[in-house]
Amino acid sequence: MKISYLKLCTYLSVLAACQSVGDRCKRTVLSSCLLTPEEEEGPYYWNTTLNRENITETKVGVPFRLIITVIDSNNCSAIINAAVDIWHCDPIGVYSHFESSTASTTTYLRGIQLTNSSGIVVFDTLYPGWYNGRATHIHIKVHFGGTISSGGYSAGHVSHTGQMFFNETMTDQVALLPPYSTHNITRTLITTDRVYNGQNGSYSLVTLSYVNSTAGLSSGVIGAFTVRVDSTSTPSLVVDNNANGGSGAGPGSPPSPTNAAVSSTTTSTSATIYTKHIQASFLLLILRPMYGANP
Repeated sequence: MKISYLKLCTYLSVLAACQSVGDRCKRTVLSSCLLTPEEEEGPYYWNTTLNRENITETKVGVPFRLIITVIDSNNCSAIINAAVDIWHCDPIGVYSHFESSTASTTTYLRGIQLTNSSGIVVFDTLYPGWYNGRATHIHIKVHFGGTISSGGYSAGHVSHTGQMFFNETMTDQVALLPPYSTHNITRTLITTDRVYNGQNGSYSLVTLSYVNSTAGLSSGVIGAFTVRVDSTSTPSLVVDNNANGGSGAGPGSPPSPTNAAVSSTTTSTSATIYTKHIQASFLLLILRPMYGANP
């Protein structure tokens, strides 16, 4: 039975998390099963995170609804009961638990939830702020195999650690509004952000829109993000040994969290992925004459 080159290409792309076996394959994978690149955890992770949809607590700012979809990179299907864990700074660049050199028990702008039957979780939060050395971003972890309760998540393993980035056009508008406008620092843009440029951040951009296109920013912002993971894997944490404080200079001088276990010899999952890219490309080059170049 003869199959088309496109179908063969798609199969091998999914199998190898292929990114660059030609434009035809690249379009297919980017719209379906490309494994989302790992990015560093940063210094402000705290594993005591509440199981909740609304994570704003008493913080004020531009309302932001974040819709996250978790996809299995092996077969493109939605993953049910993946535990999605997010955290980010407030409009003036401060993270809960790390407001000063002495750790607190505050929990604002942190939350974890299980994905529904469509692989989706929804968080109601605020448009994140920024701090010295880092572009606007939200951190994310995806856990599997553990237990979730009202107080957080325990056991299991982490199959993805990453960051979600924001286009500067929307952030420019947000920056004009209080309390964001009271934060008088020079904002780092994604074009110069160390993590965005050094850890494949272009694959981690949130798709943004207004809640009401007529009302604009005053109605709030909706963000959509799809994260593609291998639920059976436990990637090593990405570490940038040239980073100051792991994720740029943040608010105050927070202590280094004991739960952020890192290794100076960590190898990113990306290296494995790119090796598979080469393998898939070579195999396609051999098989292309057998199946024909046209779909």
